[in-house]
Amino acid sequence: MIVYLDRSEVPDVEEISPEVLRYLVTKAEQAAGRYSRLEDYYRGEHPSLRRPGRDEVKVAVNYARYVVDVGLGYYLGESVKYDANERRHRDHGRKPLDLRPLLDCYDAGDLAQVDLEIGRQMGTFGDCVELCYASKEGRPRSACIDPRNAVLVCDATVEHEKRFALVWERREKVTGERYYAVTVYTDRTVKQYQSDDLKTAVFHQVGETGVHYFGEVPVIAYENNSLRQGDFEQIIPLMDAYNALMSDRLTDKRKFVDALLVFFGMTLREGDEGRLAREKFLDGAPLDARAEYIQKTFDEAGVQVLADALVREMHKMTLTVDMSDEKFAGNSSGQALKLKLFTMSLMVRNKMRRMEQGLRERLRLYSRWLSVMGQMDEVDGRDVDVVFTVNLPVDEGSVLDLVTRLQGIVDEQTLLAQLWFIRDPAEALENIRRERREQAEAARQRGGESDVGRDGTAGADGGA
Repeated sequence: MIVYLDRSEVPDVEEISPEVLRYLVTKAEQAAGRYSRLEDYYRGEHPSLRRPGRDEVKVAVNYARYVVDVGLGYYLGESVKYDANERRHRDHGRKPLDLRPLLDCYDAGDLAQVDLEIGRQMGTFGDCVELCYASKEGRPRSACIDPRNAVLVCDATVEHEKRFALVWERREKVTGERYYAVTVYTDRTVKQYQSDDLKTAVFHQVGETGVHYFGEVPVIAYENNSLRQGDFEQIIPLMDAYNALMSDRLTDKRKFVDALLVFFGMTLREGDEGRLAREKFLDGAPLDARAEYIQKTFDEAGVQVLADALVREMHKMTLTVDMSDEKFAGNSSGQALKLKLFTMSLMVRNKMRRMEQGLRERLRLYSRWLSVMGQMDEVDGRDVDVVFTVNLPVDEGSVLDLVTRLQGIVDEQTLLAQLWFIRDPAEALENIRRERREQAEAARQRGGESDVGRDGTAGADGGA
């Protein structure tokens, strides 16, 4: 979570008072209830499963997870790519840009998986926190922190500049005593704090102050939208209504099967109940007697109409498409499918823009660390293009035809980025240039050998 504090509250971030730490931990605990509720919905632990009544059927259709996972797979199904913007880099008089040390750290830290977790938490909680730290090998690494256990403190200005961050958790000693453990990150240092118990929460520093080389607070906050709401948070009442409807529907079905059998004009003798249940037959009934089931009648068609309406509203409010709808694909053309996915594209593009801000911040932190270690030059985040690949079925023929038609109009690296099977367009372009140089060199050598052969033959003829 993000907390905004006036600078006068914490004049010196290297000397944070225990009262400030206690206040921030308390704020995080107060917000944890909302986060836990959203996580319960994503995990399928819906209120409809806790309805009272022994004979009630309790079901939960987990639309919360569907909404989050479909959107996540739409824009993060393929790993994020990073392309060097060579033209902008050269225009500022810098030497050639080399991202290999940075991308090696990304591969070693499996940041594609970290990005997936960041996207999942953004969709579930509405925001999430990434912590950058140093691994045992001395390389920068990243971890996605549960927003219930992380607080990023920014100032109260319009720019909301980062001041410091803390990652906290409740721990328990072998003696059974419980306490808070807090790690505070500033733009230069890392400090560990600990409380004596949960009630007083009096914090004191433990261990020595550590130093990091990120150059700024190594905690990145990601926001799902301007309201910091999860993808399904606004349709929670619709999900509850749909689950209640489905539960009641199945309960009515069960009660329909277990309908009461009523006899008119006769009385059952002792043992007739068991014989009727066993043999499904009863003799000796009077001629004017009759038996009927008492059944609860309900409009199945009307219930289905209501269920379909709830499903449509859930998809409309979350800007997602119903992939199970028979009318979704059919024989639609590619352009028609794009129109059907238009609302979903709006949703994920907003997510991509907000996530790109955090990814550029991560890139800046990593490059500063690597530059301090002498492994690469510091990179301006604007010198790198962050490329998201929308995960849709590819019309391979159309893409290849488009790339072929645009040759000579669009630069080669941009064209290579359009090809779905190329992971690193910059590397692919360098391979093409190397092959061209090798082919030119081989052609030049073959031409030289041919000229030597012709000269030698001519000389021999003249001598004869």
